[in-house]
This record gives sequence, structure tokens and C-alpha cells, in this order.
Amino acid sequence: MDLIAIDLATPWLVAAWALTLPLLAYAAWVAPWSRLGGCSLTRVWHGGIVVVIALWSIQATVSGNFTFHLLGMAGLTLALGAPLALVSAAIVVAVHCGIQGGAWANVAVVWLTLCATAIAVNALILRLTHRFLPPNIFVYLFVVAFFGAALSLIVAGAVALLVLAGATELTVSRAFGQYAPYLLQLGFGEAMLTGMLITIGVVYRPQWVSTFDDTRYLKPR
Repeated sequence: MDLIAIDLATPWLVAAWALTLPLLAYAAWVAPWSRLGGCSLTRVWHGGIVVVIALWSIQATVSGNFTFHLLGMAGLTLALGAPLALVSAAIVVAVHCGIQGGAWANVAVVWLTLCATAIAVNALILRLTHRFLPPNIFVYLFVVAFFGAALSLIVAGAVALLVLAGATELTVSRAFGQYAPYLLQLGFGEAMLTGMLITIGVVYRPQWVSTFDDTRYLKPR
């Protein structure tokens, strides 16, 4: 699932950078930088990046070349909002590449598959709950934080497997047949970690969770 050290053909790299640069530039443009003037959100931003970098460093490898780890993207999305999470993810991937000694040309591929995809899935789930589900705190915690985190990792991992199959000699059927079960297990771990952290944040420091709106979820009935 981790594509940072895999030899990718030039067309893959060019396409990835062509998508990454404008998306990242737009995310940086619309990110709420003015809110970082307060010490609280600044600490959350810095701390979130450090935690996710550490999370990516805890890896396991199976079958010789399939390396996987938790992503932490759902937590970043819920704590910071999607635009700032995308920028933070770029920092995480760059630091991860430097630590692991990966190919810098692959940074865009990793950011698109494992980061942007996961953030988009979680942000979409949040928007869908706002539109179709009641404004209940348990909807936010269980549907968005728990289920959303699991689904975001599984979808991002599936996209990474498709890229792995398309860029190497590994077939799609073998990639999903051999490695997809790991995504389900990782999804459960991602859900538990994100769900617990967001629950703790909502209970004790709701101002640290940017996507949690007191007036929506805690308004009197």
C-alpha cells in the first residue's frame, strides 16, 4: 500500500504531479490560516502532523514488498478541516519520504492515493450526514469518526492497490485477493484510533475539533 519506494513509470509520475500541484495549491489557498493565529488550533495542527508522522513510521511488511500502516487522515480532516488536512498530509508525506529514504518523485502518487483520497472520503461522509441524517452527536461520532475513518482507509488502500497493480507486474486480482483482507483489518484499527481520539476531543476539548459544531450537535431539542 505504501508506494513511496516503488519504481513507477514516468507517465504515472507526471500524471500524479499534474493533479497534485493544483489541488494542493487550491487547498493552501482556501485553508483557514487566519484561525491558526490562536494557540489552541496551532497546537492541534502541529501535534496532528507529528502524531501522523509517527503513525506512518509504525509499519509492517508482508510478502516481501507490501508495506502497510494506519493513515490518520480522517483524524486530521475532522480536527482541521479538509483544506488544512490536505496541506498537513503533504508535510507528512514529505517527512515520511525523508525518513524512509523513498523516491521523492513518488511523493505526489502517495499524497493522491493515501492522503487526498482518504480525506475526500471522510469529508464526503461528513457532508452526507449533514444533509441526510439528524444533527445528533452520536451520528458524528459513530458514522463520521468511526465508520468514516474505516471507509476512508479502505478506499484509499484500494486506490493504492490499483496503482500498484497498474504500475507493476502485479495483477489486480492477485493484489486484491492477497492484500485486501489487510485493508479490512487496518480499517478497523483506523476506526478505533480515530473514533477514540475524536470522542475524547469532543468531550474535553471541542474547540480542537474544527468540524464539530456545538450549535448543531448539542442544541436543545
